[in-house]
Amino acid sequence: MDAMDAADALSARLAALPVAGMSRADAQAALTRLSRLRGQVQDVERRLTGRLVASGTPSQFGARTWAEVLSQRLRISPGEAQRRIAEAVSGDPSAA
Repeated sequence: MDAMDAADALSARLAALPVAGMSRADAQAALTRLSRLRGQVQDVERRLTGRLVASGTPSQFGARTWAEVLSQRLRISPGEAQRRIAEAVSGDPSAA
């Protein structure tokens, strides 16, 4: 959970980033790095979703399906939840 706390702190720092004062080169470099970070975060999210789905049943969370669990907990659409589950189960980001 220490890593999650560090990610929360980083997120706050990124939100306060003074983008208006960035040079074009710095903005491009920042976008490249953020894109790489987004991929890493999505990979961790896939692994966590896969772990959740493999470790129990949706009824343990008061739901009928895993899509319902994710939809309620993450406040996303059932379709998006199902897409994330398909990616997590297959391990392939293009599986959805």
